[in-house]
Amino acid sequence: MELTNDATYATPKVSCCVCGIVIDSNPSNMCGNCIRSHVDIAEGLVKEYIIVFCPECERYLQPPKFWLRAEFESRELMTLCLKRIRGLNKYTLVDASFLWTEPHSKRLKMRVTLQKEIFTNTVIQQTVQVDYEVVWQQCPTCQKAATGQPQWDAVVQLRQKVTHRRTFLFLEQLILRHNMQDNCTRIDSHPDGLDFFYGHKSHANSFVDFLNSLAPISRLDACQLVSHDSKSNVAVQHHTFSIEICPLCREDLILLPKAYRNRMGGLGPIVIVHKVFSSIVFLDPSTLRAGEITGTLYWTHPFQPLTNSRQMAEFYVVDLQPTGVVNGKLHQAIATVCLSHEVGHGREFIVQTHLGALLNVGDLCKGYFVSALNVNNEEFDKEENLPDVVLVRKHFPSQISRRGARRWKVKRLDIMEPQGLNARDREERAREAEEFVDEVERDSELRRDINIYRDYAPRPAVRQDVGVDQDDDDHVPDVDLAEVLDEMQIGSAAPVGEKRFRPETEGADLE
Repeated sequence: MELTNDATYATPKVSCCVCGIVIDSNPSNMCGNCIRSHVDIAEGLVKEYIIVFCPECERYLQPPKFWLRAEFESRELMTLCLKRIRGLNKYTLVDASFLWTEPHSKRLKMRVTLQKEIFTNTVIQQTVQVDYEVVWQQCPTCQKAATGQPQWDAVVQLRQKVTHRRTFLFLEQLILRHNMQDNCTRIDSHPDGLDFFYGHKSHANSFVDFLNSLAPISRLDACQLVSHDSKSNVAVQHHTFSIEICPLCREDLILLPKAYRNRMGGLGPIVIVHKVFSSIVFLDPSTLRAGEITGTLYWTHPFQPLTNSRQMAEFYVVDLQPTGVVNGKLHQAIATVCLSHEVGHGREFIVQTHLGALLNVGDLCKGYFVSALNVNNEEFDKEENLPDVVLVRKHFPSQISRRGARRWKVKRLDIMEPQGLNARDREERAREAEEFVDEVERDSELRRDINIYRDYAPRPAVRQDVGVDQDDDDHVPDVDLAEVLDEMQIGSAAPVGEKRFRPETEGADLE
């Protein structure tokens, strides 16, 4: 005989102990409306708080000592307000939003939706309002500025012994992309580099670690005692971090010392700097071989470049024969070149280059005239069978005429220039900034590490210089629109075709 169990069990019905309606049985024997009216899950929650705001630097205090910069009713400010609510970890946060208040009222109101289980399988959701009173108080940095005290406790002195500022212009874009300038109280410019001032030593240490991941650096630390209170055992110290960046930059011409040649398998002796990060990558343009040394190894036996990109000459490609040797994007070719101002004069040079995939007959390129170099280097004088010309990159003459018509821009740091900067130095720095923008435009790998923004300022039409080949414009590199970021414009030039609200004109139309 087979037994079956076909009985179905239904949830028993009971009457609500408050209003008397028939409901399903639950541990409280109350309906949902009665539970919400009799049970307050936010009864022990404090709903009034005080937030400290510095009106000088527009930052909020995140206890105990951190000051946070946040816009009004922003996500950062909401995070700060939610952290101030005591006992919030006992609830499940469902939603949070700001309620509108007058900007000058010094009040913030937030609507918070919470959930909590009061009985077994009984969850109550409730919306409460939390009020915040904004109290104005100067932060320690602004207090030092108001009383004339030094506003910094640590300074990072960044230096590089070169004749150009290419490295600092690129470093400036990396700082802006990673927001490393937020903790700086001031940035000063010097002939050999920059000084970054910080209010705390920990911020300076974070910046030094950031620099160590970008370039080979050497570091020296120093500490100066400013004042000392023996009764309270409190001392004020100024910490100085002296950082020197490796003097090797991209596209520099290098004569490798023999110790490094043996370490890299006979690379060179004439190479160019291909990449610089925490290590240095060298490229032999004649063989397409590459070698790498770490920053620690370089500072063990440092060496200087033969010459930098400022000394490159302009060459004209007379003939180009590919050899078929390929290393990634690099294609080896045998090129016949001559100086651009000596075309047809008979002096030509045959060189092996890594620009076989970029150059064509009739193009212009930049490179080093090695046989005409005048350098003070004993190893260079002893070397034999050195190439007469080393080509580095393709050159676009019409790129200069297109500078004023670019629809994109790069941001700059707020740097305090030295007082004794004359007009000639200012023109030199402006020219270096334009050359850096040209390099960003033609190097797609460089644009991956920096942020480019759309520029809505009116631009003149592209001017064609006399003597520039018009067909060269089709081959000039340009920045794709997908690589350009669009930033919010407030009170500035609007895009073409976009109408902006102007109170004076609107009022005149109504009258």
